[in-house]
Amino acid sequence: MKKALIFVGIILTVGIFAFIYQVQGVTSEPVTTETTLTSGTITFQENMYYYTDYQDLINQIYEDIYDDVYAQIQAEVINELTEAFYEEIYESVEAQLVDLLSAEELELYIDDFQQQLYAVIELAENSVFGITNYSANDEIAIGSGVVYRYDSSQDLYYMITNHHVIEDGLTYEIQFADETTVEATVIGFDTEVDIAIVTFSGAGLDFIEVSPLGDSDSNEVSEFLIAVGNPIGYNFYNSATLGIISGVEREVDTNNYIEYIQHDAAINGGNSGGPVYNLEGEVIGINVSKFANVEVEGMGFAIPINMVKRIIERIEAGTLTVNTIMPRIGCSYYAVDERIEEGEVFLDRLTVNGSDKLNLTIPLPEGITDGIIINEISTLGTLDGILKSGDLIIEINGYMIEGEKGFQDYLYENFEAGDHITIYYYEFDQANYDYSETISQVSVKLK
Repeated sequence: MKKALIFVGIILTVGIFAFIYQVQGVTSEPVTTETTLTSGTITFQENMYYYTDYQDLINQIYEDIYDDVYAQIQAEVINELTEAFYEEIYESVEAQLVDLLSAEELELYIDDFQQQLYAVIELAENSVFGITNYSANDEIAIGSGVVYRYDSSQDLYYMITNHHVIEDGLTYEIQFADETTVEATVIGFDTEVDIAIVTFSGAGLDFIEVSPLGDSDSNEVSEFLIAVGNPIGYNFYNSATLGIISGVEREVDTNNYIEYIQHDAAINGGNSGGPVYNLEGEVIGINVSKFANVEVEGMGFAIPINMVKRIIERIEAGTLTVNTIMPRIGCSYYAVDERIEEGEVFLDRLTVNGSDKLNLTIPLPEGITDGIIINEISTLGTLDGILKSGDLIIEINGYMIEGEKGFQDYLYENFEAGDHITIYYYEFDQANYDYSETISQVSVKLK
């Protein structure tokens, strides 16, 4: 840049002095730079210059020609420099590209990815096994599972699988790649999340490796993953498929309110209970092939491992007494915001004292526009013997209910079965079909 400015300066200086020489040549006697001019008049190319002295003449001519000369010289210089720099940049990029390819750096990147795959598959071969469910002596289900813990004090391995893999079984076997088997014991399960934990003896099984459990909260769309399991049974024992995370927090089964990992690694019946690994060899989810559909391709779903960790903790501690961590309010209900009009709610049906009342219009407490109205209460459920049909719940633990989805999101994201919550509600008068004027509250244990 400095060179360019110097170059422009030289050209401008030469151009100005050449032009001055042309102007001076118009006079009857040539004028040199040492000549001292007195006041006078010069006509050049129809421009008339009235000057008082030599410097005054120079200043006037400079002002007239500066813009034109500068623009012309600038355009020419920039054009020359641009062409020169373009060639230089092109040659530099081309040379670097040639160096990249010839130095085999690209091959190293691919090889590093391949080595990661090798490492994950090697781990899975010694950590992911088959599980067979028997009723009497009949096989009723085949699935997959992954070893996540070894208890050296009892020489026991702990394995994760799906609940539907072990459901209704009497005895269970873990099958290895060489077709040998060992007996397994179910120590707990979550029926709604569809997770089960089984154990088996580690005697003579020194080859088994424990798969570390990752952090599914850090999952991002487009990350690579590897699914491992036994699709369509043991003829395809420990098959591995590669894919990416297609989506997170997918609500496939809204009744259970589980936010699944969606991926495009191929899975089929028999993959149930098998893990999905990230490239670091961490288990980030457990496949649930029961969502497979012949009309859908490239859509697999896995239970996030962080939810599975919560189930594992409760099962191992012996506190998962109701066979699910999912909190249930224990009733059917109406969302007020979907049925309100001018301070009243319209209910198609309300079960009162065991009988159905149809097409009811009930005035709401003053200022209430949201909440849930209890319809039927589940026997032995959370609210059984505590609230009744028609009661209007407006708040839980400081959370003001805003629509059914908001209520369910709050409940499932903050509580588990066994937790206590405080419910704030308006009591329903089943005789007069209206609400109390004051808010009541009660503490309940979620079941």
